[in-house]
Amino acid sequence: MLRQAHGVATTARRSTSLVRRFKHGDAREQLRQLLLSRASARGFSPEPVPDDVLANVVKMTQRAPSAFNTQPYACILVRDQADRDRLAGAMLASNGQKVKDAPVVAVFAADLEPSRRVPRLQKMMYDNGASPAEVNNLPLYLRMFAGEGHIADGIRSVISTVISPLRAVPGAVPTIAWSFKQTTFAAATFLHAAESQGLVTRPMEGYDETRVRAALDIPDRYGIPVIIGCGYPKADAETSSRGPSPRLEAIEVFFDGKFGQSSANIFVNSKEAQKTE
Repeated sequence: MLRQAHGVATTARRSTSLVRRFKHGDAREQLRQLLLSRASARGFSPEPVPDDVLANVVKMTQRAPSAFNTQPYACILVRDQADRDRLAGAMLASNGQKVKDAPVVAVFAADLEPSRRVPRLQKMMYDNGASPAEVNNLPLYLRMFAGEGHIADGIRSVISTVISPLRAVPGAVPTIAWSFKQTTFAAATFLHAAESQGLVTRPMEGYDETRVRAALDIPDRYGIPVIIGCGYPKADAETSSRGPSPRLEAIEVFFDGKFGQSSANIFVNSKEAQKTE
């Protein structure tokens, strides 16, 4: 009980600290500019990324959310030139050269057998003040949402078909889709964490997954949703003069209230608010 109370108090203090920090206009504006200016790197400097900088990126990446805090992924940071050259052989087209050039290559691997993590996760939960019910229910939640194995997948499919008309139940999403989803939260956080440290990134999905696993000794239970090249930007006119790539209009992607319902008013009101600042 005392440990749980201590955990709640610590979390409350931490949350209050974060609110104070991000009420500061400069911090919010810096974050906004970082997100708006993000672009995939078109070249990397050969300058190595210092360990302390990379450690900061990793620590920030770990703050990415995941279902039930399961963190069902691993990330291999490939830095040695010989290792990157070997990995390049698993990449498609120009991605091979990008892997050779990037001082750090982050290979995100999604665990397709997340139930094997349960004992370690339960210990982490217990050590950090989770209730016995939360700790004991974790395997059930994982089976319900991750659907690992053909039997669990079949049961979820039946439940979804029969019970969904009566009440809300988890959909029958394959384990690979669930695990890839959790892992890409971390991968996206890695992109922005790296940018915050003055680095640039290049996400890649063109590779032979079997060859990637072989090159890095990744067990078969892991899938590879994304590989990210990372380093300092290459200083030349061609790479520095090109800004972020275009995006669709926001109203084509974001809807207000229901699918297909225009969100134009959000952006009209936003412009009016900016005029009064």
